[in-house]
Amino acid sequence: MKKSDFQQFNGKDGKPAYIAYKGHIYNVSESKHWKNGAHMNSHMAGEDLTDAFYGAPHGEEVIERLEKVAILEDEIEYTPVDERMEALRDLYRKFHPHPMLIHFPIGSLFLGAVLQFLFLISRNSSLENAAFYAFVFGTLFEFPAVASGIISWWLNYDLTLTSIFKNKLIFSIILLVISCFIVIMRFCIADISFQVNIFSLIYNIAIFSSIIVLAILGYYGGKITWH
Repeated sequence: MKKSDFQQFNGKDGKPAYIAYKGHIYNVSESKHWKNGAHMNSHMAGEDLTDAFYGAPHGEEVIERLEKVAILEDEIEYTPVDERMEALRDLYRKFHPHPMLIHFPIGSLFLGAVLQFLFLISRNSSLENAAFYAFVFGTLFEFPAVASGIISWWLNYDLTLTSIFKNKLIFSIILLVISCFIVIMRFCIADISFQVNIFSLIYNIAIFSSIIVLAILGYYGGKITWH
């Protein structure tokens, strides 16, 4: 199939959606991840995705499951691969720091909220103290988790600001602000959990709202992983 003909299959106006990879053309029309010929708001049907595939979080097995419809006849000039960037990507894939680091703040902040909830029921000071340290630990690990996430975004997606990444950035900042607020409040007012006033109410609301923000971040993280 000629390049000019291939580019017509963009998934719009009832047309099939085709993509090209390593000289072969594949049909993605039936894929739920290619609605209206768009994928992740960054890739469009009718394009050669050979170079873009290097940054994908999945392997070639995804391509192999697609229907192969033709061979791309025209020669396409591929952008030379930056060897240093490829080395960094390979290093990232080997150690995958973001998926590893993100579990520490998730687990710690969730544990801190559970312990605080149990404290409010039992008034056991040991539970309140443990909740505080869980939030300290989780807050400290948020910084390397967010930093590794930005590195992953840079290496794998060239910092393309799709709606998913935009929301992840916004809610990551919100979570950092909330968790830092919790730690600072508890550090400055050691008995804040035992008080019955507006400060104690705000403190507890912040603790439990962090779980909601965590869930939202997990949702968008899942959309990236399973796109």
